[in-house]
Amino acid sequence: MTDDYKRRQYLKAAGVTGLGVLSSLAGCTRGGSDGDSGGDSSGGSTSGGSTTEGSGGGDSGFSEDLPIPLSEYDSADIEWQQFEGDQINIGAVSHPWVDAIKPAIPVFEELTGIDVVWNILPENQFRTKRQTDVSTGSGQFDVFFMDQVVNQFRNEDWLQPLDPYINDGSMFDESWYDMDDLFESSIWQAHGGGYSDTWTGMPITVEVQTQYYRQDLYDKHGLEVPETWQHHRENAKVIHEEESDIVGTAGRGLKGYGMNIYILNTLLRQEGSTLWTEFPNDSGLDTQGVIKAAEYYTSLLQDYGPQGASSQAWSDVQTTMQEGRTGHIVADANLFWGGLTSDESSVQDTVRITKVPKPEGGELNPNAFNWQISTSQAASNSEQAFLFMVWATSEPTNTWMHTENGAVFSVRQSVWENDDFISQVGEDFAQVSLESLQVSSPDPFDRRYPEWGQRYSEELQRAIAGQKSAEEAMTDAAAAAEDIYS
Repeated sequence: MTDDYKRRQYLKAAGVTGLGVLSSLAGCTRGGSDGDSGGDSSGGSTSGGSTTEGSGGGDSGFSEDLPIPLSEYDSADIEWQQFEGDQINIGAVSHPWVDAIKPAIPVFEELTGIDVVWNILPENQFRTKRQTDVSTGSGQFDVFFMDQVVNQFRNEDWLQPLDPYINDGSMFDESWYDMDDLFESSIWQAHGGGYSDTWTGMPITVEVQTQYYRQDLYDKHGLEVPETWQHHRENAKVIHEEESDIVGTAGRGLKGYGMNIYILNTLLRQEGSTLWTEFPNDSGLDTQGVIKAAEYYTSLLQDYGPQGASSQAWSDVQTTMQEGRTGHIVADANLFWGGLTSDESSVQDTVRITKVPKPEGGELNPNAFNWQISTSQAASNSEQAFLFMVWATSEPTNTWMHTENGAVFSVRQSVWENDDFISQVGEDFAQVSLESLQVSSPDPFDRRYPEWGQRYSEELQRAIAGQKSAEEAMTDAAAAAEDIYS
């Protein structure tokens, strides 16, 4: 059995080989409307209804039958049993993280004496239910998934800061938990993307942008792996002009705050630009660095991308590569790797992963997205919920999920450096992902990001479609974004 085969089988078990499942993984797959109807641009989960159930991991009854030995948690100076007999309700989207952790839930229940009840919903339904739960003070969910709306919820005083629990010696052991093991971008996003001085939740998954290319085409045309924007463009030009049925590159062009600007935000940061340096008065969208990044991205897709590039969503980009119709993906989620190397992919043996290109003299600073779990001011069992967060994101639980149960989205650096994990997912995927995550940044999810991000993405789509110049588009985007806060 080859290493490539074992890696593909592992990633298939991880749930990252199919487009439907990947949509629930990637924060970048959501965001804003891609049409007039509004709503979730990815379609969210493919599940048709909600699921409410107990632990879902089976009732082992005996600690020796548990997937993770309880001894893994003995060294934590935490009073695990202080809420014995209580119950927590978890509100979640249908997501591979849920699949990866559910078999270990009996470990938490045995360790703490707290019963776990899952409330699993398709993503759009979950968002509506979550908003209703926290805004009305219902408090049904003690723990719930949190994403780009974190600062909207925080601004409305719906979220409960975790710092009092972190500072409670009976509930948290800083030395044992080792927060330094978390990626900086994950910590930053858990602090409201830098807008909060307190923890708004605990990060549970992370993805980062990477670049993809076809080794067979590189060998055929004598190309070298590009590290800069210009080099990527030159390689794309060769493939586009020399191959009759293969375009040079592909990237998201569709509007939506989780679509085209998810890519452009990486490029503009690597150009040295930052959005909202004078929040909320100056968006920075009309600065020279942003315009330069937009000019590069729009001209790249116009000159060497597929026909109709301005309407390509993340799934179209992945499919274009899977079907062998492009030489590159300029930048997108590292979690594409599973789908691109699956048995269903025509490029499974020739596609390669590397870091996203940067401008000459620029710094690598790719986009990262984290899901986190939070608790609300209205929750009845926030202390119990916090114990769950600590257990679920701890090193023993996280390592087991990624070395024994197919997860590929750890927020802990130690997992990406774990030899067992590396042997299962492949050294290239692990190394490129780790090095990219170590220098990554999340998007600026301020409280009105869904509004101004949508307007910004609409202007970028118009530029990619050739309806206006990149400079005009970014100037108009800046005016629209700043008008929202005026």
